[in-house]
Amino acid sequence: MKDPVEEKSELVVDVLRYAHEHKLDIGSKSDVEKILEALHPNHSEEIEEIDEFMELLGNADTFIEVTAKEKEPEKTNLSN
Repeated sequence: MKDPVEEKSELVVDVLRYAHEHKLDIGSKSDVEKILEALHPNHSEEIEEIDEFMELLGNADTFIEVTAKEKEPEKTNLSN
């Protein structure tokens, strides 16, 4: 049996990936419900805690964006 934190973390990554691939909004309750239904149709517990889960998604998405910007190579202006 997997650790519940590990399972929830994997679900967050899966939902973010699915939302990105299908151009869905993780800030939209109906979109998140659609994603959860597509990825885990028999897991109603995430849907019951949808607002809390959406907050977790938003935090994870922000963290990923900040981390990506930090790792982005600096652009240098080359004179012509």
